[in-house]
Amino acid sequence: MNAQLLENARNAYRAGDFAQAAQLFAAAKQPGEAAGEADHLRGNSLMRLGLFRDAAIAYGEALADASYGRRGALLTNQGKAYAASGDFASAQASFQAATQDASYATPYKAYLGLGDALLESGDPTNAGVAFRQAAIDGTNPAPALALAKLGACFLKIGRAQDAAESYRTAVDYAGPQDDTRSIQAGLGQALAACGRPQDAVDAFQRATSDGLYQLTAEEAASFQSAQDALSTSRSMAPVADAPLTPAVDPLDPLGKSGQFMPDPSDTGFFTLSESEMIQQDKVQQKVRRKHNHTGLKVFLTIFVLLVIVAGGLAFAYTRGFGYPSQQSSLTGLFTAVTDGSSTDEYLASGLSDDAKAVITSTIPQGATPAIEGMDQSMTESTATVKVTLSKGGTQTYEVGFVREGLGWRVSSVTVDLSGNGSDATGTTTNSTKTDTGSAATDASAADTAATDGASSTDTAATTDGTAATTGTSN
Repeated sequence: MNAQLLENARNAYRAGDFAQAAQLFAAAKQPGEAAGEADHLRGNSLMRLGLFRDAAIAYGEALADASYGRRGALLTNQGKAYAASGDFASAQASFQAATQDASYATPYKAYLGLGDALLESGDPTNAGVAFRQAAIDGTNPAPALALAKLGACFLKIGRAQDAAESYRTAVDYAGPQDDTRSIQAGLGQALAACGRPQDAVDAFQRATSDGLYQLTAEEAASFQSAQDALSTSRSMAPVADAPLTPAVDPLDPLGKSGQFMPDPSDTGFFTLSESEMIQQDKVQQKVRRKHNHTGLKVFLTIFVLLVIVAGGLAFAYTRGFGYPSQQSSLTGLFTAVTDGSSTDEYLASGLSDDAKAVITSTIPQGATPAIEGMDQSMTESTATVKVTLSKGGTQTYEVGFVREGLGWRVSSVTVDLSGNGSDATGTTTNSTKTDTGSAATDASAADTAATDGASSTDTAATTDGTAATTGTSN
C-alpha cells in the first residue's frame, strides 16, 4: 500500500473530489493487494459519481480483505449499489447476507434495503416481513419509515385494516425528520379501503393542509372515492364507519402472536405521569360537578394547569430537549471559531484546555453546520452533522453533546472520513472517522452513507436507510 497516495486519496475524499479520490484509492493499492479501507472508500466515491456497478465491485473487493471487517456495512452498501443499478436479485442476496452478520451494529438498514428490493421484485409479503424487522430493531432510532413501508405492503396484499394500524403506529413514532404528510396520505388510503370515509378524508386533509404535499395518482383516487362515499352517506341515513379489527403480525397470519408492534408507551413515548394527570383531571371534573363552588373551580383549574405544565416540561427534558438546543450550541461554536471569539460557553465545562483546543482546531472557519440526525437521551446526545464549507464543499461530522443545566454543550467533534450522511429517517450511520483528540487518522469507514442531501424516496443516490433503489453507502 502506497501510504502517500492513500493519504492524498483521503484528502480528495474529504474535499468532495470523488473522481480524484476514486482514482487515488485504486492507485494506492498494489496489484492483487487486499485493502479494505481503500476499496470501501473507493466504492463510496463511485457511488457519489453514479457508477453503481463499479461501486458494487469495489465493495466486493473490500469484502475480500478479512482483516478489515465491517462485513455487514459493506454488504449493505453493495446491496444499495446493486439496487441502484437495477440488479434487484443481487441486491437481495447482499442485503440478506448483511442481516446474518451478528457484529453489524445497525441491521435495520439492511432490512430496509431488503424490503425495498423485494417490493421492486413484486414480493410485498416478504417485503413486509423485512420492513417489520427494520421497525422492531432496537438499533433503529426512527422506525416510522419502516412502519409506513410496512403499511404500504399491507395495502398491496389486501390487508387494509393492518395497513391502517401500521400507519397509525408510524404517526406515533414519527420524528422531525419524518415526512408525516406522506404517512397521513397512506393512512387515508388504508382507512378508505377499510370503509371509513370520514376518517380517510380527515387523514388526506391533514396530509395536504399545508399545500406542500402532492398526492400520488393512487392517493388522489382514494381521496376522491372517500369524498364520494361520504357525500352519498350524508344524503342517506347516517351510517357509522366500520370498526377496525385488531392488527396481526405479518409473520403470524393467523394472529396468534397478538399485537404486531409494541405499544408506543412501552418505549417512553407516553409516560406514566401523563396518564396519571389525565386520570386526575377526570376525578377533579367529577368533584367540580358535585361541588359547584367558584373558589374550588379556580383552585383546581390552576392546579391542573400547573401539573400539566410541569409534566410537559419534565417530558421535554427526558426526551432531550433543552435551551440552548444542540443546534444552537453547535452553530454558536462554529461562529465563535470563525470570529476568533471565546468558545467556552459552547463547550462542555469538564473538558481540559487541550481537549477544547483539539475540538476548535477541527472546525473549519467560515463553515455552516446543520444537524441531520440525532440519537439523544436525557443527559447525552450524538448528532450526525453536515457541514457546508466556505468554498462550497461539504463534510460530515459526528458531534457529541452533554447536558449542562437546561441546555446542551459540545463535548466532542469527530470528522467522518467516509462522507457519511443521514438517512431519511435521520439515523446516524457508522462511519469512518478522524479522532479530534489525535493527529492520526482512523481508517475505519463502516456504515457511511454514500450520498449527501438526497431524497428519501426511490432515487439513485439517497442516504442510508432509504429505498432499495437508492445509491446510498455506509
